Amino acid sequence: MSREMARRISGLLWAVVILVVACGSPAAAPPATASPALLTRPAEATVAAATPVAAPSQPAPSPSPTELTAPPTPELTPTVEARPSSDRVVELGAQAWDFLTAFTQDFSPRESGTAQEKAAADFLAARFESLGYDVSLQPFKVDVASAEVLIGPEGQDFRSIPLTRSGQGSVTGFLVDAGRAMEEDNISAAEFGGKIALIERGAITFEAKVQRVTEAGAVAAVIYNDRPRLFGGTLSTEASIPVAALSRESGTAILRLLTEGDVEATVSATFGQRDSQNVIAEMRGTAADGGIVILGGHYDTVADVPGANDNGSGIAALVTLAAEVAGESYPFTTRFIPFGSEELGLLGSGAYVDSLTEEERQAIIMMLNFDALATGDVVGLLGDLELMGAAVDFGRANGIEVERRFSLSAGTSSDHARFQQAGIPVVFFLADDFSRIHTAADTLEFVQPELMGGSVALAIHLLESVAGR
Repeated sequence: MSREMARRISGLLWAVVILVVACGSPAAAPPATASPALLTRPAEATVAAATPVAAPSQPAPSPSPTELTAPPTPELTPTVEARPSSDRVVELGAQAWDFLTAFTQDFSPRESGTAQEKAAADFLAARFESLGYDVSLQPFKVDVASAEVLIGPEGQDFRSIPLTRSGQGSVTGFLVDAGRAMEEDNISAAEFGGKIALIERGAITFEAKVQRVTEAGAVAAVIYNDRPRLFGGTLSTEASIPVAALSRESGTAILRLLTEGDVEATVSATFGQRDSQNVIAEMRGTAADGGIVILGGHYDTVADVPGANDNGSGIAALVTLAAEVAGESYPFTTRFIPFGSEELGLLGSGAYVDSLTEEERQAIIMMLNFDALATGDVVGLLGDLELMGAAVDFGRANGIEVERRFSLSAGTSSDHARFQQAGIPVVFFLADDFSRIHTAADTLEFVQPELMGGSVALAIHLLESVAGR
């Protein structure tokens, strides 16, 4: 079936659903106590944080007692009346692009739990304050791993990152080239016992590589990239030896040293705590019991990457959206939250959700998450069926290329997952090209402003719909 045909069929099906709801079918009507979007939601592939979520050292701002009651059920607008021109999406995209350009140039990289991340948080806080929002920072602690690879008698330091679930400690030994540590590489105890395995990334999982050299008696493993630049990786289980990642450039330099004779190395992997923070910008609603809408996306990056798409694009969309709705008289309170330390395992959103009481969670109507949404073919949506349906119908009626997603690839998640796990309806705005994230190629060159503009336009429609407009 062609993509276009599938879209038409999907549109017809949604039209039937909307007609049935509009006609008041008893079978289709939700119970009176239902939240605004409690249709059955598709399961999403969610991975637990690689490091435990630490309790925040300061709780998030709490709603007033009048907000703690479950919000009334707002009805999503069943028909799409507004018809913004394509110029509107282009305009929103241009605004997001202007912000993203400056943000990427001035605040990249923004590695989790570092001074770089804090500088970006302060900048975002000032930006939201300039738009008229009440702003605070929510600090929390993160467990951060660090690695060190020292080569040769003079201890030349090669920049490295520990793999998630690496063993801890510091060991010294001679390096042995393990190729890709595949079965045909004949990894034996005679050659690797008491040695440090130098392994090329690729072909099999990190877990299989590390397990094979560990069983052969290696005391540490150093995995170098099979493409340019440094990388981060995750093991399936806790390793018993230190495991560090290197760039391809570092790996090939060490291989050259091995051709000249024995090379001694010291490999260390340690864990410690750092400070991180969420930025919370709030605009109060007009109704005492109007509930809360959360709009979020992470602002941190992995080490040594520009993060233009992941997740500069989501933050640019978030700031543009905040500028567009600043001063709007919504019955519900809106909270814009750039989350810190998402790249360490959704830690910022986890800290925020964990800081909420059950009453505060019940007051949240929906959570919209913006992450890596500007490289691909169309605006993608994942999450609550009813909310997605309203956004898709609006987009297709107004010339915005948009598609539903019903799952993520294994090992992939984002901040909305923490809210979804707490029973809160979510919509995740994303695009479908993740090929450059977590790499040096995640640059402005590959960002498509119209995808940011489309995401902002769809989010505005959801806010208007939940407000009953």
